[in-house]
Amino acid sequence: MKFSIAPLVVVAASALSASAYTIRFVNNCPYTVWPAVGKAPNGQPDNSVRFGARLDSRGTTSFGVNDREIGIRAWGRTGCDGNGANCATGRCNGGIVCNDSGITSNCILSEYGWGDNGPQWGGQRTFWNLSRAPVNNGPTLPLNIPTRLTGPDGQTVACTGSSCPRDQCFIADNDFGAVRNSALGGTFTHTFCP
Repeated sequence: MKFSIAPLVVVAASALSASAYTIRFVNNCPYTVWPAVGKAPNGQPDNSVRFGARLDSRGTTSFGVNDREIGIRAWGRTGCDGNGANCATGRCNGGIVCNDSGITSNCILSEYGWGDNGPQWGGQRTFWNLSRAPVNNGPTLPLNIPTRLTGPDGQTVACTGSSCPRDQCFIADNDFGAVRNSALGGTFTHTFCP
């Protein structure tokens, strides 16, 4: 099994607290994927959380995120040049580390955010889902990489074909059946070509 050499560029705002979750990328595709992570609360890019790497076939890499972050997005890019730019799919502004949080990616994203349900409904949780960006263009937007997202508690959502089920992936603004939530911490596995 190939493992990526340390990610080429990692940028984070500050040292993460002891309470964090991990996004683990697994590339089962027969081609290279450039995974990326960005932050865009309420759709506004915030470069305080960014990550990018080159991930060869059968490789893995991971990135840690503070549990209380909101608006975290992760996605894969294909057909990029040697600097991780000019990608055929999932493109972004910037090179291997994007500076637009995937707003321009036109691809499938995994999304994460902190929330507090109150003690009677499970307390503080990480809410997560898959989404086809931009939402509401899903039926016409081609799927760039078949993707499965598995939470630390074993819950799974997937979009692996041209038509993603609405209980698995946000296609429209009201597809709340696609949202899952898990206890804080743990590892979310974002698998390309499951």
